[in-house]
Amino acid sequence: MKKLNWLFLLCLSFAFVACDDDDEDVDLDITAPTITISSPTENAVYAPGDEVVFRANVTDDQGLENIKVFVTNPTGNTSEIEDDDISDFLNDNRQKSLDLNISLPADAPEGAYIMTIEATDEQGNTAEESVTISVALP
Repeated sequence: MKKLNWLFLLCLSFAFVACDDDDEDVDLDITAPTITISSPTENAVYAPGDEVVFRANVTDDQGLENIKVFVTNPTGNTSEIEDDDISDFLNDNRQKSLDLNISLPADAPEGAYIMTIEATDEQGNTAEESVTISVALP
């Protein structure tokens, strides 16, 4: 019986030691990614058949998951131009630079085109930035 008491006391002491301050603070990522579009400039004018250089820099404090680029034409139709799942282990997925060359069709209708970039981080926070360009006949 004496051995059983010692065994019980030993197990009880391990239980108390095992529960020693294992509650760590968890930092929730509630900050959306930051997007900076450097090209094209707002209200830039292009002719049908021109090439539009789309440059953007996307950063996040924890890590990026996905970046998408869309173009909405004057009739309201939206096309996805880029869908990039981020997996850059060298910078912990925290930064991505985009450099896209988008060719406008020769028969592109005149009017305003909205170029939108959408970034999602690893926690699901989403940011979106847009720039409007115009297509006009020369």
